[in-house]
Amino acid sequence: MSANEWLTIIAIITGPIVAVSVTLWRDRRNEVRRRRTEILASLMRTRAVRLSGEHVGALNLVQLEFHGRQSIIDAYTQYIEHLNKPLPPVGEQKYFFGEREARFLNLLTTIATDLKYKFDKKDLERLSYTPQGWHDDEGVQRGNMLLLSQLLRGERFLRVKSESLQEYDPFPPPPE
Repeated sequence: MSANEWLTIIAIITGPIVAVSVTLWRDRRNEVRRRRTEILASLMRTRAVRLSGEHVGALNLVQLEFHGRQSIIDAYTQYIEHLNKPLPPVGEQKYFFGEREARFLNLLTTIATDLKYKFDKKDLERLSYTPQGWHDDEGVQRGNMLLLSQLLRGERFLRVKSESLQEYDPFPPPPE
């Protein structure tokens, strides 16, 4: 057999193996990118409602999905450490929440840059939308939960007002 024939046999055998290997590698790479992009999309979608389950879930996946991306892990760590800090006195809260916002936007832009997106931090902060009704509803729900919790713990009492009952007549009065 000539060298050309041997090369043909090797190509026939290894060609499909290499093609499948390359396809699997590309599929894995695309799946990793899809999951990372979904985290970015979730964080972008919920950047104005950070108490949502979707937002918290996306944050908690950052360590897993961006393992080995040190700039992202550093930005994530700084943000999470700030989230876990206790609230300072009222006079210091403006700076505190400003720092929290800056760390979140840094995380968001670091992830976006890694995924080849370019966002301006000011635009990310300025161009998000949440209806005022959502904030109002959340405030009412939190207030109701607090009141119910106090009631169930015996810290608050439910007032019951008794009114005199008039004689019940199932029929309407006669017309005049």
